[in-house]
Amino acid sequence: MGEEEAVNTEKKLAECLDANDLVLMEAAVIESLRRGGVELHPSLENALLVTEPGGRAALKKLYKGFVDLAVGHNLPILLATPTWRANPERLAGEGLSVDFNAEAAGFLLKLREEYGQRADKVLIGGLMGCKNDSYRPEEGLDQKEAFLFHEPQARALAGSGVDYLMAATLPCLNEALGMAQALSRTGLEYIISFVINSQGRILDGTSLDEAFATIDRKTGPQKPLGFMINCAHPSFLKPKEMMPKNLARLMGYQANASSLDHDQLDNAKSLESDDLKAWVRGMLDLNMEHGINILGGCCGTTSDHLKELILQYKKTTT
Repeated sequence: MGEEEAVNTEKKLAECLDANDLVLMEAAVIESLRRGGVELHPSLENALLVTEPGGRAALKKLYKGFVDLAVGHNLPILLATPTWRANPERLAGEGLSVDFNAEAAGFLLKLREEYGQRADKVLIGGLMGCKNDSYRPEEGLDQKEAFLFHEPQARALAGSGVDYLMAATLPCLNEALGMAQALSRTGLEYIISFVINSQGRILDGTSLDEAFATIDRKTGPQKPLGFMINCAHPSFLKPKEMMPKNLARLMGYQANASSLDHDQLDNAKSLESDDLKAWVRGMLDLNMEHGINILGGCCGTTSDHLKELILQYKKTTT
C-alpha cells in the first residue's frame, strides 16, 4: 500500500460481533433492483448506478429500507458496497480505473451520515467477487492469478474508508485463497464468503472444513476475521458434519429464499421462494444452535424476510 492511502485499522466488525448475538445483513440487492425495473450494466451489474441520479435514488431507497428496519429494532446492520463486479478488468472495459471503487463506497458512507447518532449501528464493507461466473467453479483462477487480479481492488476498497472487506459468492477454494491473501495485505478486517450446494460443499467439491483450514493456514499476515456462506438456502449447511473448530469460524449466512440447488435456480422461469416462516426457522437455528451471528438474505429475499427474522428473534429471546 502506498503511504498516501489511509486505511481504517479499527476492529469495528470484531467489536460488533462480540457485543451482539444478532447482526443483520442486507437482503438481495442486485436481484431486487432488477426485479424493480432498474437497468443494470451487463458487466458491472449495479456499480454504475452511483454515477447517475436515478440509479442513486434506487440504491438509496433499497439500502435505507434495510437500515431503517435494523436501527428501528436497535440492531446493527452490515451493508456491502455496490462493487461486487467492479474489478480492474471490468472497469477498464468502460474506461474506468480501479479508483472507481472509492466513489461507490463513498455513496454508502454518505448515506450512513444521514443517520446521525444512529450511524454507529451501520457498518459498511467493501465488497468483491470472483473474476468469472460465481456458479462455475471451473472458471475460477488459481491462487497466484487470483492474488494478482484482485489485489488492486482490495487496495482501492481498503483505502476508501469502509469498515471491513468481504469477498463473496466464491465457488472455488483456489481463487478464494488468492483473494484472502490479497485482502490480508490491506490490514483491514475481512470476510471470505463461499457458495455451497445442497450437500454442504463449495461448488468445486471442497468441504468447508478443508476450505476454512487451508485459508487460515496459508493466509498472512492476517487471516480472515471469519467465514460466511451466501447464495445458499439455510438447509444446505451441514453443521453436524463439520469439525467444531471450523464451524466456530463460520460467522455469517446470507441465505437464498429457495431450497432449490443452483442449477435448478438457473433454469427457473420465475422467482423461487420457499415458505417464509420455514426460512426464518432455519436461519434462527443457525444463530441459536450454532452461534452464527450475522444473518441476511440473498436471492429471492426482501426486507420482508429480514423483518420476519427480527420479529421471530425478538419473540424467542424475550
